[in-house]
Amino acid sequence: MPSGSVIALGAALTLLVLAAAGVAVRMGRRSSRADRRPVYVINDAIDHAVEHLDPEVLDRIRRAGAQRIIEWSVHYLQGLAVPARRRRGLRVVAGGEGSAIEYIRGELAERGYDYTPSDIAAVLAGEAAYLAGIGAMGEPVEEGEPV
Repeated sequence: MPSGSVIALGAALTLLVLAAAGVAVRMGRRSSRADRRPVYVINDAIDHAVEHLDPEVLDRIRRAGAQRIIEWSVHYLQGLAVPARRRRGLRVVAGGEGSAIEYIRGELAERGYDYTPSDIAAVLAGEAAYLAGIGAMGEPVEEGEPV
């Protein structure tokens, strides 16, 4: 997949997650199943990721580690909305990629947590599966298409 498509897909995913969360907060009500739109619930994402982790990974990082990883993933995605961070080459890929994993690992290391890149990638893959499961991911956006 061309890198431009990956970047556009990531940007679309970020906007979708943030918009869905904003709508959910403003509405403050439950709608019927027919009216539902994807809503990202961080605790649900954490639960989904933990349920799908390899037992060895879960033994190393526990649920608290998965929560830390997903919270920093959200922080990373929110930071991409800041133009100065985009210029430094950071980009979004559902399920994480090198720059996201390095960022998350660095932030956690500063706080005394040492997770391997593969452990972080496993949690991010679970988060991506959650996003797909709630219908928050669609077709890849081609380079040059409006997001």
